[in-house]
Amino acid sequence: MHATALRCLVMVAECLSIREAAERLHISPSAVSRQIQKVEDRLGTRLFDRDKNGTHLTEAGRLAVQHAKETLSGYERLHGDIRNLSGMVSGLVSIATLNSLTVKFLPELISSVADQHMEVTFRVVACDPMEVSQQVASCSVDFGLTFNAVEAKGIKVLKNMPCPFVVIMRPDHPLASEKSLTLDQCSGQRLIYQENSGPMRLFLGEDLEKFQHLHLPVLTSNSLTLLKNLLLRGTGLAFYTRLAFAEELSEGKLVAVPLVCERADSINLNLITSPHAMPTAATRLVSRTLKQALEQLSIDFGNK
Repeated sequence: MHATALRCLVMVAECLSIREAAERLHISPSAVSRQIQKVEDRLGTRLFDRDKNGTHLTEAGRLAVQHAKETLSGYERLHGDIRNLSGMVSGLVSIATLNSLTVKFLPELISSVADQHMEVTFRVVACDPMEVSQQVASCSVDFGLTFNAVEAKGIKVLKNMPCPFVVIMRPDHPLASEKSLTLDQCSGQRLIYQENSGPMRLFLGEDLEKFQHLHLPVLTSNSLTLLKNLLLRGTGLAFYTRLAFAEELSEGKLVAVPLVCERADSINLNLITSPHAMPTAATRLVSRTLKQALEQLSIDFGNK
């Protein structure tokens, strides 16, 4: 089957939406539908069931998608291996990541790799923590960056970094000089909350979740840009990890005070991959680079 058809098949399976798949592939929905129809005609069976509740893979569809992923991955490995014969590292590297790492960490890493290896290309998708693990387990991406991943079927942890919740605020905030803070100490302050809907609640702990229910914030939002701007303006303080604020913390524009509460110290940032993934020269290079970058980030954050 043609590579275009395979890519359409994989993307529709990931999105379970023709329209969303078309947007990600930068082609029209009708073109995606035609490619899926071609594959179904070629195989003589339906790969997707479509009803009022949406689009769902059939059993045949699951087999076809797995084959498509293996075929596309094999082609990428072949392409990279051929280029590597001339001493050039090339190929596509895909990463599913927490949104906070798209602010500084990944842009710096990708820029560094791209400057030295022009034939290495990246695909990065920002997901919630659980979806990152799902993307890796299904071999939809080469690497994942997520919180508290558990080694299981389809998940291999390559690097672990402590990443506790802290209290983020401006350095001129009345609490900025404290060595640590409890939730009670924060209760009389103006607060800014991250929208912790869905899977993120698993990482908050009961104490912090109860606190957020009892104390009204100035703002609740899932927009990292908005949260950061309000913090920089001194509008309040926020409970977060250091990840999204690395630049502002290093420049002294914001400070991070350790938070003393249930689960605050139990969060770890993990670099994960699938044990079933077939490494390429490009993924080996990026794996080494990611590990080194996380090691340096851990040092920068004061982890021992």
